[in-house]
Amino acid sequence: MGAVADACRHYRGDSTRAVRLLVVDDHVGVREALVEFLGGAGDITVVGECEDGSEVVAAADRLRPDVVLMDLTMAGMDGLSATRALLAAQPDARVVVLTSRGDEARPAALDAGARGFVSKSADPAMLLRCIRSVVAGCSCCLDEAADA
Repeated sequence: MGAVADACRHYRGDSTRAVRLLVVDDHVGVREALVEFLGGAGDITVVGECEDGSEVVAAADRLRPDVVLMDLTMAGMDGLSATRALLAAQPDARVVVLTSRGDEARPAALDAGARGFVSKSADPAMLLRCIRSVVAGCSCCLDEAADA
């Protein structure tokens, strides 16, 4: 991925159009913090929230987000199953996984079709770069080196 990953990773969101984001996490406090942080980024508009993976397909159909920010570990339908279901219904959907699980979850996220993978312990700027890069068409946030 080398030079391509570097170019994507440093994408700054030069578009004048806001990124439409759907946040999926079963912890209300995490969702609220994400909505506040990401909504304050200027180029990101949080269009909806889901607390369970089973809500994602209907919410994405109704809200038409550019990116779905997906937790992996949720009560009810987990993030991997929800990602697969979303991509079966909307093959062009873009999912960024945000998880407290370690790098061992990265291959499963890739296999499910995620275009980005960010640890909840990562620098918040990494999450912004990843969302913006995925919108730009890059999946470099799946590369382990992108987290460094």
